[in-house]
Amino acid sequence: MTNTQPIWQQIAQLGDVHPVEYGGYWIFTDETGVYGAEAELLDSPDHEDGKYFAYRFGLDRCTFIAGVLSDNRFHPDKPAWFADRLASVAEGGGSTLDDIIAMFCSDDAIERAAAYRMIGDYHGFDNLDSYPLVMTRAEAEARYSAPLYA
Repeated sequence: MTNTQPIWQQIAQLGDVHPVEYGGYWIFTDETGVYGAEAELLDSPDHEDGKYFAYRFGLDRCTFIAGVLSDNRFHPDKPAWFADRLASVAEGGGSTLDDIIAMFCSDDAIERAAAYRMIGDYHGFDNLDSYPLVMTRAEAEARYSAPLYA
């Protein structure tokens, strides 16, 4: 039995060009094809403690069958936890309900990343990653200057 570890490749940086100052949003795919796409959002501090939070979460492709948006490929009749507020999420993100549904169901990880970011902006990124990486500024600078993020 082979234990395949992911080999992450950055396919996009949708955040600011100066992520430590203003926040970053990276999209990754696994070159081995074993793991699904993931996103990492760096939340730059705007509070006095100066802590940086990095949220890492999967970009699961959803289905939309019989009016149900599901993130469960085994039970597509069960709605995703965020499906009941999706119209409000879309409106808050400057999108339409049809557009955000299409984004969640897209083959394109970058389109799904935009939809998941709207979910995080609306519900809070703690709902996508309950245990974010907490860093000092020096740790954030070291992490986000590394080749994987450059």
